[in-house]
Amino acid sequence: MATKIHIRGAEVVTMDDDLGDFASADIVIEDGAIVSVGPSAGIGASRDSAAAAAGAAAAASAASAAGSGAEIIDGTGMIALPGIIDAHTCLWQTVLRGFVPDLWPGAYYSEFLPLRQKFSVQDNYNAAWVGGHEMLSYGTTTVVDYCHNISTPGYADASIEALRAVGIRHLFTYSFMGGFGDRFAGLEARLADARHVYNTFHRPESLTTIGFGVDSIGAPDLARQLAFAREHAAPSCIHVNEIGTITRLAADGLLGPDLLVIHGNLLTNGELDLMARAKMPLCFTPTADTQGTPADVVRRAMERGVDVVFGCDVPCSIASDTLGQLRVMFNVQGYLDGAMERSFSTVIGRRPPVRQGLPLLTPRVLLRIATIETARVLGLDGQVGSLTPGKRADVLLVRKGPFGDSVADDPCAHLLLQTSPREVDTVIVDGAVRMRGSVMPGFDAATAAGMVDASRRRILG
Repeated sequence: MATKIHIRGAEVVTMDDDLGDFASADIVIEDGAIVSVGPSAGIGASRDSAAAAAGAAAAASAASAAGSGAEIIDGTGMIALPGIIDAHTCLWQTVLRGFVPDLWPGAYYSEFLPLRQKFSVQDNYNAAWVGGHEMLSYGTTTVVDYCHNISTPGYADASIEALRAVGIRHLFTYSFMGGFGDRFAGLEARLADARHVYNTFHRPESLTTIGFGVDSIGAPDLARQLAFAREHAAPSCIHVNEIGTITRLAADGLLGPDLLVIHGNLLTNGELDLMARAKMPLCFTPTADTQGTPADVVRRAMERGVDVVFGCDVPCSIASDTLGQLRVMFNVQGYLDGAMERSFSTVIGRRPPVRQGLPLLTPRVLLRIATIETARVLGLDGQVGSLTPGKRADVLLVRKGPFGDSVADDPCAHLLLQTSPREVDTVIVDGAVRMRGSVMPGFDAATAAGMVDASRRRILG
């Protein structure tokens, strides 16, 4: 693996407010960290207002890199941006991808989740290995892997070992949610396993950090689980699919910025106000949370100051394509914005006029949420989320496309609305090239197919 990488001539969206965007820039990476970002030689200043000093430093670093055996990546015709961060996905489901083709009828609960009792430790490994590579292929460099398929010691270890082998950055969320196949003797036995996983794998300086998923409201051990997470200063999350959960948590003094709410379709405005005061974020999973469910919570949350992030959630139903989920959200929220505006004002023509907060989610806003804002919510913004010198080098390069798109008037809009997964070219995680030319060196399709087939045979019988 090259210790120095020099990306040349890419159009760059840094998500760093001081650096801005560049029409053509070089990115120099050394020992896994970003050394410099600045205009390519002879190109000039940034799209916005990058300092001339940054350009000079970048040019000097680029010259140094070029003369010291750096790996050169030609970014011409590509958009470079920070790697995408998925805030909530259940990778253990990947070996049964497509088993639930439609979430609406409820088979996820009645038919799919009971299959957890058939999973082996090896199946957890297979799912995380295949799913981690799938996420990399779509440009996701960090995943919050929520695992509620831990029935005995060893299951979480296997998932984490697979993610480490893949080389994707991960916040592994050890879920305390039991259910089918749970063979722990009780809460203390499960906490002992969780403690082992945290002590063994949690390394903030590495690609692996550990968080915890607490049980749903009404579970007798919820407060103890949350206390355990806070004893370890670890982030946690809770699934909220009903009215009143946040009110009850607030009454018990359990709210906090370290507790991420998942879904939250039915949250009331009063509950969102409680979350805002507690600086408590919300993760919305676009496809899963728009199939027959109310989806207006994103606007209501953001208007009240609640941080909103996005995730794929269920590989048993959808591809682990976080950028694809942002595209879903762009379209769903655009429809909701128009419907809302027509409900409260007189609209002449097809679309209401643009105003402050309308539309709510532009392509740039969505990509900013999926990079620097999600990194901030997860406590990772000191490491990743923007192409800032000194941060770890998680970088995504997307080709502008084969149809004459040599210039993107708005790189964020172009990336979200004019490209597809086939244009994801290069993925770098912590300075390691995990995909280049749309090929992942550490991935073999036949091996993946064999792993999935073996797991499906064991689970489905």
